Amino acid sequence: MHESVCRFANALKERGVKKGDRVCIYMPMIPEAAYAMLACARIGAIHSVVFGGFSPESLKDRILDSDCQTVITADEGLRGAKKIPLKQNVDEALMIAQMSTQCL
Repeated sequence: MHESVCRFANALKERGVKKGDRVCIYMPMIPEAAYAMLACARIGAIHSVVFGGFSPESLKDRILDSDCQTVITADEGLRGAKKIPLKQNVDEALMIAQMSTQCL
């Protein structure tokens, strides 16, 4: 786990995320979500976990409220038997908000 968190932290730093930056984590409950949270803590970034079932409109509100510079997501998640298009939702939310927030 330590190795995965360190690799994730280095990837964030390479993308310009630094101490004090705000990062939204919009992921299903998978190990990578925990790695993302711990990686943010490791580099001093502030993370905000957003429920993976939120619509693009609700996600947009959370992104604007937290003033995050980066959103971490997965391509899709599962809720029961239903697939949730997480990356597509992030793209829509950023388009609605007219933000240049980076998405990983």
